[in-house]
Amino acid sequence: MWAKYAKQFSEQSGFVDPKTKELPSANLYKDRLDELTKKGVHFAVCQMSSRRIAGMIARDTGRDADGILKELAANLVPNARIVPAGIVAVNRAQERGYSFVYAM
Repeated sequence: MWAKYAKQFSEQSGFVDPKTKELPSANLYKDRLDELTKKGVHFAVCQMSSRRIAGMIARDTGRDADGILKELAANLVPNARIVPAGIVAVNRAQERGYSFVYAM
């Protein structure tokens, strides 16, 4: 997805490749995410935020936001799933003893 939507991802997050200062063409943290997945980490992806990003991509590309949202959901990192609202998922997980980690 980074190769296809680097411009939009970078604009919404303010992220560029720290080494090149250019737009990333791939997920720079893929190896780390793979390591975490092997250790059993699960990732929750906020549908509300994903829908907002899909809408931004749709405006920039002239495509359908729902189709882009489906494409994003089909290309999540391993061990990830879409949750309706990320903040609610975090709260429910913390109630059950899980920890929240924000990494950028």
